[in-house]
Amino acid sequence: MSRLRVPEFLLGLLAILFSVAPAWSSETGWTLWKNNGIGGVVSVRSEGSTDRVGLKGMAAVLGCEATVKGDRLIVTNGKRKLEFVLGAAAAKTGGGQLVPLAAAVLAEEGEWWAEQRGTLRLFEELLSGGTGAVKLRFAGTAPLPEKAETPPAPSAPQPGRVAAETPPAVYGPLPRIEGIRWSRTAERIRAVLDLSAPLEPSVRKLSGEVELTLAAAASRSIGGVPSPYAGEVSVAITQFGDKTVVRFQYRAGSVKSFSLHKPERYVLDFQSGGGEPEAPQSPASVEPVQDPKPATPFSPVAMPPVSPGKRPDGKPFLVVVDAGHGGHDPGAVSGGIREKEVNLRAAARLVALLRETGLEARLTRKDDTYLRLNERTDLANGWNADLFVSLHCNALPSGRHARGVEIYLMALPTDKDAMRLALYENRELGKNNTVQDADAKTNLLLKILGDMEQNAKIGQSTRLAESLFGSGRNTGLPMSRVAQAPFFVLRGAAMPAVLVEMGYLTEPEDRRLLNDPAFMDRLLRSLVSGMSAYLKTLAR
Repeated sequence: MSRLRVPEFLLGLLAILFSVAPAWSSETGWTLWKNNGIGGVVSVRSEGSTDRVGLKGMAAVLGCEATVKGDRLIVTNGKRKLEFVLGAAAAKTGGGQLVPLAAAVLAEEGEWWAEQRGTLRLFEELLSGGTGAVKLRFAGTAPLPEKAETPPAPSAPQPGRVAAETPPAVYGPLPRIEGIRWSRTAERIRAVLDLSAPLEPSVRKLSGEVELTLAAAASRSIGGVPSPYAGEVSVAITQFGDKTVVRFQYRAGSVKSFSLHKPERYVLDFQSGGGEPEAPQSPASVEPVQDPKPATPFSPVAMPPVSPGKRPDGKPFLVVVDAGHGGHDPGAVSGGIREKEVNLRAAARLVALLRETGLEARLTRKDDTYLRLNERTDLANGWNADLFVSLHCNALPSGRHARGVEIYLMALPTDKDAMRLALYENRELGKNNTVQDADAKTNLLLKILGDMEQNAKIGQSTRLAESLFGSGRNTGLPMSRVAQAPFFVLRGAAMPAVLVEMGYLTEPEDRRLLNDPAFMDRLLRSLVSGMSAYLKTLAR
């Protein structure tokens, strides 16, 4: 009998070790418990002190659907959903609340990976709807289910039910709008959207306006924006998550739109008269696009005055205007022009225009002074401001091109370009600051986005940004898009806050406009109009 006791003891010890040890191979995962029962086994990977679990696998064992849409993973349980963003240390619930995670979300080898503790909380909320009825935990390890070498034959759909579309097996980008090409004849102006894949947009036509909504992405460096024929047909692009809205405003008599294939593109013909639009041409008969001439400067447009009203307490609304950069931080520099100087001139003029409408307005800096990012919003909070607007000029590295005005609010990044811009704008140039420290601050900010106060402001800031964008678009300005990114200068604001990139210093045409007092006056007046329209919704 004594000979049997030793191996029995060893077997028991090994069993205990197996139950508590982390996964060490791709064939072993963590056991996920749902309340008092086992839900299944989930893939796990460990990097230092961070353990990540496979989101697709976790969704599957809990009976949820997981769908990849570009750089986002959407997990749904009935009408409730979660949204994970690649590279962001936060997730968004169906109610719009941002929940921080301890590490950024990754996508590798066909699976999406998220920090396990935060993921448990998110899935508990998804399954229980906030009632607390579902509790999840990991305990023990077990072999992962073997992957079938050949997929099982699909079962016939039940009557009255539509078979769910199989989510993509690997991460892949959204289809893209590659660019807009323009040409004109005596009869019409043609705009051709070059697409990376077959896409049929949702089309909304109003008097003098066509709006296309596509499940696609659009780069900041998209060619053909703004329109070379802005006096007759203007275009603006706005991206919201996995959808891009392309708006055309035109003075033509009519417009005709249609799809063409191989290569994929969507065509709009803006007719110069009020007659019947011409029939769509076959792909072979579409004429080569002419190289458009540079757009002529915009002529001044008189903007109707907008009364912002007053606060419910009867006092004027207060807008704090921040001139980005300053002091030893010049911001972007191109063509001998320093961003900090353009920002300060624009901010001073914007404050003067705001005061003309009856608003109270203040500057965060009145001269070439360096302020830390948090000091700017600290001033706005101390003054009990109603709006915070930070003015900047954009820039792109050599070889990349883009034009137009962009408006940002602080939230999860819209896309990689928005994230890159946030990293750049968040790099304070203090003596003891490094690029690595600044980038770490940006990643930390993604976690802070889960604050309840910030969640409430995201909706308000979105409405403010859309009001500013719409005002500029209606005035015929080269508006590019509304987007979102984790800008530290907006983080501390206890009021709706936006960052306005007034144009690209690295683009000669935009640089000329940023130095043109007439253009800047028109741009700033459109911002005043947009702010006044937004504040009017809050007035007594």
